[in-house]
Amino acid sequence: MLALGAEELLGGDGLGRIRRCAGPGCGWFFVDRSRSGSRRWCSSRDCGNRDRARRHYARTRQRG
Repeated sequence: MLALGAEELLGGDGLGRIRRCAGPGCGWFFVDRSRSGSRRWCSSRDCGNRDRARRHYARTRQRG
């Protein structure tokens, strides 16, 4: 089963959709199945939320 999934991923256009998570220190890889192909994180709930919180904190620290 795993071998068939790997063959399908690597044999088709899936190889071009493999991305590395943009989260600092994460290192996970994922298949970007988004319509635009612009997914950045392995998980929006984990790495994505951390990134959004970090940017929010930086913005609020700059203001005051």
